Amino acid sequence: MRSLIFAASLALIAPGASAAPSDAGRLEFDVTRNGQPFGRHTVTVSADNGDLRAHTSVMLRANVGPLTVYRMEQTCTETWRDGALAALDCATLKDGRRTRINARIESDRLRVSGAGGEHWFSRSAFPTSWWTRPPPQATTLIDTETGAPMQVRITPLGREMIEVGGARIAADRVRVQGTLTVDLWYDERGRWVGCRFTARGQTIEYRLATPLTSAPA
Repeated sequence: MRSLIFAASLALIAPGASAAPSDAGRLEFDVTRNGQPFGRHTVTVSADNGDLRAHTSVMLRANVGPLTVYRMEQTCTETWRDGALAALDCATLKDGRRTRINARIESDRLRVSGAGGEHWFSRSAFPTSWWTRPPPQATTLIDTETGAPMQVRITPLGREMIEVGGARIAADRVRVQGTLTVDLWYDERGRWVGCRFTARGQTIEYRLATPLTSAPA
């Protein structure tokens, strides 16, 4: 579930859509595990003196009776400047273990420090926060849990009709193979509208709970 954060930005670049985030907005997903409530994933993007700042909050929990058998919470703040990631701070609580990462620009590259040590990325790197979609040729993402490079393969699976907020819309489906194999859906404007993957034998699915018109692109 590391990359969902969570588990964390990928998709086919549709005509007219930008790889870098361009619009403020808010989206919230209801997350299910094998069809049962599992938690929430929220992204709020705001404009800040010419930058875009994205705040992500993920809260996932599985109980068996009164016992919590899985718990994952993560908060991330991303700063995007001139179409590129300029800063990243994430804090994760997963099964009782807390980790933090941070990224800053140094010498026109991103220096990322975290549980996975210190790593350097190009300014064009994308984090695994899922709400943005990097170019389909991307092969490395920033793991928002450890800060380490995540090697990925991105495969466009074509456009299909899906249900979002009670309406049928056309969305591009993309499969990302990395730490997990994750299917992601983005609408024609590049807005994140769905997600599904399997972890520990459990099917995790995201369904948009807020109006599509309010989602960032």
